Amino acid sequence: MAAALPLAVSLPALTVMFGDRLGTSATVALIVVGLALIACTAGAAARSAARDSDEQARRDEAVLDALEPLAGLRR
Repeated sequence: MAAALPLAVSLPALTVMFGDRLGTSATVALIVVGLALIACTAGAAARSAARDSDEQARRDEAVLDALEPLAGLRR
């Protein structure tokens, strides 16, 4: 998804630069594609962050269980 980020950043610039030469439908299509790429990139980043926080929570729980000698008795 990191490869799509430059495209997502450059599409609004292309829309502004060539907006006069392109028709209305092409300009709208460029805007929609740019917004879709930004949404996909943000979704991928959110999924990655959630996965990382889940893994961190599991590691933290394992460390706390290892530090507590009677951890198994209370559950």
